[in-house]
Amino acid sequence: MIRALLVLMLGAFVSQTTEYLPIGLLARIAGDLNVSHAAVGALVTGYAWIITLTVIPITLLTRRINRRTLFLTLLAIMTFCNGLALMTHAYWLLMVLRIVAALGHGVFWAILASYAVKIAPRMPPARATAWVFSGISLSIVGGVPLSTALGQIFDWQQGFALFGALGLIIFIMGYFWLPAMPVDAASGGGPAFPRRNRPLYAAALVTFLIITAHFNGYTYITPLLIDTLRVSAVHLPLALLAFGLAGAAGTIMAGWLGRHPMRLAMLSAAGIVLSQMLMLWAAPLPGIAWVVMAVWGAAIAMLIVGLQSWVIELAPGQGEAASALYVMAFNVGIGGGALSGGLWMDNFSDRALLAAGVGLGAVALMSFMLPVYLLQRRHAVLAAETER
Repeated sequence: MIRALLVLMLGAFVSQTTEYLPIGLLARIAGDLNVSHAAVGALVTGYAWIITLTVIPITLLTRRINRRTLFLTLLAIMTFCNGLALMTHAYWLLMVLRIVAALGHGVFWAILASYAVKIAPRMPPARATAWVFSGISLSIVGGVPLSTALGQIFDWQQGFALFGALGLIIFIMGYFWLPAMPVDAASGGGPAFPRRNRPLYAAALVTFLIITAHFNGYTYITPLLIDTLRVSAVHLPLALLAFGLAGAAGTIMAGWLGRHPMRLAMLSAAGIVLSQMLMLWAAPLPGIAWVVMAVWGAAIAMLIVGLQSWVIELAPGQGEAASALYVMAFNVGIGGGALSGGLWMDNFSDRALLAAGVGLGAVALMSFMLPVYLLQRRHAVLAAETER
């Protein structure tokens, strides 16, 4: 069981790092391929939009495939695309590789939490989810800083190729350690997609808003660290490492605090807003960069676990379909945030970008009340029908 969860966690590590790779290597890619920072940001935006458009249909199309087979196939696709980046010297070709990898990314995350829960049935679902989703924190702790450092020492292609090699190793581990998961067990039964579940769709809206607020700033974290927080290029990998270490701590805490996932998600969302407020109003005070990165890193890690557990809780027996909706909303937020941040960065200033992030975050915090209200209303209707 533990070995299988380890494979899922490491697969999540490679997958999440693959999505974030252009962020840490933004300046090197832009310089080498002679494109703007916004064009490199589009590698993140485009990746997210592809996931948004394909996650639900591909999840439905693949729901009859054994989850072990599907997981390994999707991991192989990401591995192949990252490895080919080593020979990429044109922006259009890098974009093609990103599109191919993105086609499998959404369904990868849609099945991950449900697969983990089925692999470890005796483990509390929130803890199994946190166990696997710690791969996200690992990508921030090790993946982004490592690829950034490698890109600084050599070139950005080596940063991508490293995760092609790691993906191959994890694929081999998964081939031997992952258990087969029959379709019925993996799907959890029930309809193919949740219908008339208004609280679930409201939670997806909350996800979109807060992830937009996060990626409005995080997509451009490297120029923000350098220009706003006055972090030197030499210390940039350390700042990203601090972000990731805080994220690892946040994931661990989320595993133990996950009994009330909505509250966990709301608290974490407040942390994201607070971190951008500190960056906006307290910079460049000595040491503030490390405080910002610690708060922000812990908050986003806890938010991811909280939101994922929340949507599964809102759709009993339909975990994968609910996760697909969550992944779609999450990636609309990634794309929207990256696009918004690029517009603010190119046309206004760093401070305008951060102010926009704080405003979006405040709206997201208020939106948490909508699914709570809808859930209470549904319970009241059910109670009234029972009394009849």
